[in-house]
Amino acid sequence: MKILIADDEPLARGRLKRLLSDIDENFIIFAEASNGLDALNQCISEKPDLVLLDIRMPKMDGLQAAAEIRKANLDTAIVFITAYDKYALAAFDTHAIDYLLKPVKKQRLELMLEKVTKLTPSQGQIAATDSLDTPPRQHLCAHSHLGVEIINVPDILCFKADNKYVSAITATSSILLEESLKTLEVEFADQFLRTHRNSLVNVNAVKLLNKNATGQLQITLNGLNEPINVSRRHQANVNKRLKK
Repeated sequence: MKILIADDEPLARGRLKRLLSDIDENFIIFAEASNGLDALNQCISEKPDLVLLDIRMPKMDGLQAAAEIRKANLDTAIVFITAYDKYALAAFDTHAIDYLLKPVKKQRLELMLEKVTKLTPSQGQIAATDSLDTPPRQHLCAHSHLGVEIINVPDILCFKADNKYVSAITATSSILLEESLKTLEVEFADQFLRTHRNSLVNVNAVKLLNKNATGQLQITLNGLNEPINVSRRHQANVNKRLKK
């Protein structure tokens, strides 16, 4: 069995690796993932049979990493490992295979591994975690036939909707997302501002708010040549938010 350990604590990763080696020395164990983003990248490149995910990690937490692993259609079983039992219900709501509390006991680890070996690939996949009460993400991921594209949320200048598609636009790139503009507006309400039915802008990227020759209110963003139109419906809220 090929196993990936993702934990931001080196001692915790080392302890899990030793326990797994004691249980079966033939396990192929990776212990390099120190955050959820590293775990996601390694799952995509290495395709482990099992990933042990700490929930509270920097860059990308375990719950988001698990959701992105699911979106990538990987046959990787997910098990959460954390010191915080308050996440137990949330973890099982994602249909995770198991949930282990730190410090993990060898006997409990053996029971989990026995459970994983009896699963089919489809049973090892987890459901979406969109309903969980988690902090706004620091990274967004787009999944396509080319692989996974990862974008830092602070680098995003605006989100733009075009029919069924939403693009996250930076100064140098644009990626298509599988999420609605409304969902993004709710999650990133502190960072992004609705300016039109088809656009959200990063408040920290706003350079100028003015009207063009025809009287259309527009926002100019640092790093983006084309201004973003502000609809009449959203003008009052835009003015109020930007004055702050």
